[in-house]
Amino acid sequence: MTVVALSAGCAKSTTTGSGDGSSARIGIIVAETGPLAGAGRSWVQGAAIAANHVNDQGLIGSGRKIELVKKEGSEDPAKSAGVAAQLAADKSILGLACCILSPVAGAVKPIAIAQKVPLDIWGATEPNMAQLPYVIRTTTMPHPANEVIGKAVAEKKGLKSAAYSVMTDNAGIVSQAVAFKKGLESAGVSDLGQVGILAKQTDFTSAAAQLIQKNPNSIVVAATQSEAVGMIAALHDKGYKGQIITGETVVGTGVFKSQPDALDKVPFPVYYLASEANAQGKKFADDYKKQYGADPDDFAAQGYNAIWTMAVGLKAAGDKPTRESLTKALGDLKSVDNTIYGTVTFDGGQLDASEGVKIVSYTKPNGEIQPWNG
Repeated sequence: MTVVALSAGCAKSTTTGSGDGSSARIGIIVAETGPLAGAGRSWVQGAAIAANHVNDQGLIGSGRKIELVKKEGSEDPAKSAGVAAQLAADKSILGLACCILSPVAGAVKPIAIAQKVPLDIWGATEPNMAQLPYVIRTTTMPHPANEVIGKAVAEKKGLKSAAYSVMTDNAGIVSQAVAFKKGLESAGVSDLGQVGILAKQTDFTSAAAQLIQKNPNSIVVAATQSEAVGMIAALHDKGYKGQIITGETVVGTGVFKSQPDALDKVPFPVYYLASEANAQGKKFADDYKKQYGADPDDFAAQGYNAIWTMAVGLKAAGDKPTRESLTKALGDLKSVDNTIYGTVTFDGGQLDASEGVKIVSYTKPNGEIQPWNG
């Protein structure tokens, strides 16, 4: 496998919008520093393996290689918007990929649209984020997964009631909580209400007590990574014995080690699981582990799929792709075969891989992510 070297910033600009003919340059706005650095590195590493595969397999054609031009945005909206503007100003950059959080995607989108550069959002879960012709989203959306896990866990465990811990200042998370509720209610589970928490909150003791006082036999935790883990830990410390359910936000390097007793066997949904992957997904997992010493998680898979999809678009955009031809090619996507999720479809620029949802949990002693067995 040829290892891709990620460029650290913008190289010389051209006026063609088509690179130098031998490379197709994609700007990626990353978060390897800041509060989401752990998850952010997964996206970057997955993207790098995808670029390796694209180049090794000659996916783009005509002897061309994909080149990732990396700039740090720290998942800060203002900083990421500034980085997007810098990348867009370099006319050799054909497209952009970025964004874990919805507010960051919301800040970057107007730059991409104004500069007419195609943008692939690889995270960010607020509904209706894709906006053709310039913005697609290859995020495996958590909403269908949350609905699936809510219904499945309720039926397996015979749940009768649920209370909800919801990060109320994040629109994407609020919409995810609605999906959890839909799945649970479809299995006949009554809603005992919710307790709101906030981004960057660190003390969850009071919120945990309020939830337990509702006397539910299940509690759903919908929040971003550190807040979700903190809330689950608080429920564990308070002695809650009912069923806890959470989302894919608890995926990430070092997460299990931070709260092993609390997270053990708490179910959450993923779309990608290395041990159950298809041939393309297994190759991704093998090469990722060789390069980084660990199995890829759902976030690494999203980074991979974003760059793989960009490459599919570049192939369709012709021998000398431009921003315009790449925009059209990505906007015309209806399905993509041979992804690490299998065949995926697109509707209005939004990827759908909902048939591949898997229910998993961390398991002691090593925190391996394995199919949840109840």
